[in-house]
Amino acid sequence: EGLLPDIGCKERSLIQVAAKEEIYQQMTEAIIDLDDEKVDALVQTSIDMGLPALEVIVEGLSPGLTIIGDEYARNDRFMSDLMIAGQIMNDAMEKVLPTAEIEASIANRKPGENVMVIGTVEGDLHNVGKRIVAAFFSGAGIKTIDIGENKSAEEFVAAIKKYKPTVVGASAIIGPVVGYCGKIHQAMVEAGVRDDVIFITGGWGMTPEWCDGVGADTFGETAFDALEKVKALLHGDAPRWRDRVKK
Repeated sequence: EGLLPDIGCKERSLIQVAAKEEIYQQMTEAIIDLDDEKVDALVQTSIDMGLPALEVIVEGLSPGLTIIGDEYARNDRFMSDLMIAGQIMNDAMEKVLPTAEIEASIANRKPGENVMVIGTVEGDLHNVGKRIVAAFFSGAGIKTIDIGENKSAEEFVAAIKKYKPTVVGASAIIGPVVGYCGKIHQAMVEAGVRDDVIFITGGWGMTPEWCDGVGADTFGETAFDALEKVKALLHGDAPRWRDRVKK
């Protein structure tokens, strides 16, 4: 029946698994090669085959971005490569798992599943670095909602109340608005949600001491660094802001 009429169910299943693994391998290689057209075609193939969206992201898309991130950390890649890969990843994720579906999956998530809300702070319209971070976190299986750019502290709090994330990320690339991260922290405190989330920042001139001053749990120098630090915080392997300031 169908495309494979002369073989049994077991053989058909093995062929389908092999085809799926080949697609994921090609997807990973296409991201490494920064081949956006090939990634788009492979994502469409995965959709046509009915492959699970999260599996496509984690097994097909994420490994390529992780490899590029590792190469960048070793100075074997340019920042522009990382930015292009992040854009390809974001476009692919929006195709395979539209924002509306992400929101629905968050609303019905299982206990213990991590969710991230990320946005660029008020006064800053940059979005490339934020989108790369969102891509890394999504690729790691952390459902991520990007609330956009130029977002006020109140809008961050509203998103926290709506999506109930475990992680909140604030991007501040422009020097004069970096301190706005402190306003987001204070707004979370006043809303009674600060202790419910890990608050990570990223952008211009951030240090551990700066994080202590604005109320951030940590900061990310790169998308890979941000992900590793958040993983450590989620697992209890690193102190959060509230623990550091008590010392």
